[in-house]
Amino acid sequence: MKVRALSLGLDVRTPERLDTAFIDSIATLQPVLLACVSYGKILPDPLLSIAGATALNVHPSLLPEYRGASPIQAALREGRTITGVTVIWMSSKMDAGDIALQREIAIGADEDYGALHDRLAPVGASLLLEAAGKLADGVLPRERQNESRATYTRPIDKDDLRIAASSPARAIVDLVRSASPAPGAWLVYEGKRLKVIAARVEPSGSASVSADGPGIVAADGVVRFLRVVPEGKRAMTGADFVRTTTSRR
Repeated sequence: MKVRALSLGLDVRTPERLDTAFIDSIATLQPVLLACVSYGKILPDPLLSIAGATALNVHPSLLPEYRGASPIQAALREGRTITGVTVIWMSSKMDAGDIALQREIAIGADEDYGALHDRLAPVGASLLLEAAGKLADGVLPRERQNESRATYTRPIDKDDLRIAASSPARAIVDLVRSASPAPGAWLVYEGKRLKVIAARVEPSGSASVSADGPGIVAADGVVRFLRVVPEGKRAMTGADFVRTTTSRR
């Protein structure tokens, strides 16, 4: 994105800190709109308070649900069928500003994080442009969020992505979806770490290993691993993994 902006002759600045000197340099530009997308930090009040500027943030959830760092992953992990994108008037509290615009999006039954992220990105861009137009016309809505409905997400660590066979089969598949294609849900399989990139639920009684791939017996069924990343290797289909491991025995 930076390379593209520079090719268009745009002024690109990449400060290490949003300190007073940087904020003052932005203020001298007399901005009308400050747009924040996937920044991951709360902007300081002096930046949000630049005279004449309106600060808007694009967030990939239907706020006030899923505030915070990992809203797309959370919606997938919890098996939601609907998500969306929200443009808010920024405030000093994380993702708590007044709602300007919001658009609801259906989640595909087998959609993973990578696919949903890439599908929401242009929706967010379109919604931001719409918000900018309404702001220029003086008609951009401003509706307070319902704090009683607020839910929160946090940065995801390695342990959050560990697959537990004691979980329901659907919950395991949803965990896999939420971390695919990266960083990947994982488990220790036959003594080695195995990342799982795609999986499906099969009925109880299904074989733990089939031609389609390895699997585990979950609380209420079998989870078949359809695409995996073996420790120290590249991604492969579950079928290829089975053939590879079988040939070594």
